[in-house]
Amino acid sequence: MGKNQTPEVSICIPAYNQTTYLKILLDSIARQTFADFEIILSDDSTTPDVKDLAEASGFGGKMKYYKNNPSLGSPANWNAAIEKTSGQYIKIMHHDDALNSPTALEEMMACIKNNNSDYLFCFSAIENVSDPGKNRIHRISRFGKLKNKPYLLFFGNSIGGPSSLLVKNTLKDLKYDTKLIWLVDVEYYIRLLETNRAGNIIAKPLVLTHDAVEHRLTSSILANPELQIKEHASLYRNLSSKAPAITRFFMQVYLTRLFFKFGVKNKELLNLFADKPRLLNAYFSTIKIKPAYLAYRVVITVLDITRKALF
Repeated sequence: MGKNQTPEVSICIPAYNQTTYLKILLDSIARQTFADFEIILSDDSTTPDVKDLAEASGFGGKMKYYKNNPSLGSPANWNAAIEKTSGQYIKIMHHDDALNSPTALEEMMACIKNNNSDYLFCFSAIENVSDPGKNRIHRISRFGKLKNKPYLLFFGNSIGGPSSLLVKNTLKDLKYDTKLIWLVDVEYYIRLLETNRAGNIIAKPLVLTHDAVEHRLTSSILANPELQIKEHASLYRNLSSKAPAITRFFMQVYLTRLFFKFGVKNKELLNLFADKPRLLNAYFSTIKIKPAYLAYRVVITVLDITRKALF
């Protein structure tokens, strides 16, 4: 990248109050064989540690550091980083992920260009920090089906985290929904797939995720089950009119399974659903009758198993 040239890739790093994994990420970027990039580091931290690390990183003019005051929160910080990009392609990297090989960027860029794609997903290597014997690879499944039926992501994120994604800057205006936390990536992927732009996957684990960090986030969200219910309700409202009747039915099955999973007792949560799904109404009608409750749970479990076989 020359002095007055725009970079080919903008690497966006939304950061917050941790430098251990951020240093691993920056080191992985420094090792890349593909060098035509800028780094946009958008810092939500309450301490100077991230800024100090950025200044010591050795990237020089390639690193653009921005301090958010006040902090924006996630995912607004993701959007802020994306907004500041100037590259032809945008690569978001969460501060606790890393590029998994020195050729990761080079391989992603070759794939997206050779296939004339507007966006690209890669597989992810999941590192179990406490037990390396449990390291695994998250493989993207059913991508062809998802491109034709994005609403199937309602049933689970089969793609992975946003760090697996590379997009053209022509998709820069597609932002993450700041009202969501748990399903923010899923909702974004659905809208991305709905653009009908050319997308592809590269079947290699080119990004690394540390699952100790992933589990901490998951645990904090699982401690607030109503958050999951509310976000699934929001996604259901957006998707139910686009999905076939049979899919809407199984969306309701999936929602009812969540109610059973979390032992939901707050009937006011039904007000989140304009159509007051009958399966959820039935859940609340059985909640005080243990035999009926247990029998209905079996029915929903069987229906959900059927859903997995169908979709």
